[in-house]
Amino acid sequence: MPVLPVAPRVRRTWWLALGDTLTIGMGLGYLAHQYREALVANSVAIGLGVVGALGGALLLRASVRVLRRASLRIDTIFTDELDDRPSPRPR
Repeated sequence: MPVLPVAPRVRRTWWLALGDTLTIGMGLGYLAHQYREALVANSVAIGLGVVGALGGALLLRASVRVLRRASLRIDTIFTDELDDRPSPRPR
């Protein structure tokens, strides 16, 4: 039985993300076609909702980056402090 070559993990992840994006786009296109009148009547509310969602996503991304940076700083401080102290057990 021949062994099939395995794609690198990054490439598989990229193709999966591309497939998800295509599926979501097709689903949104179908919903937009079905509910065209509702979209036209409520376009301002939909636009504000999209802007709010994007703003929330950017705010979440920024807060995660700040917390990660702070965590790395605290880890560095702990490492420096623990390296300087002698071992509590006698040798």
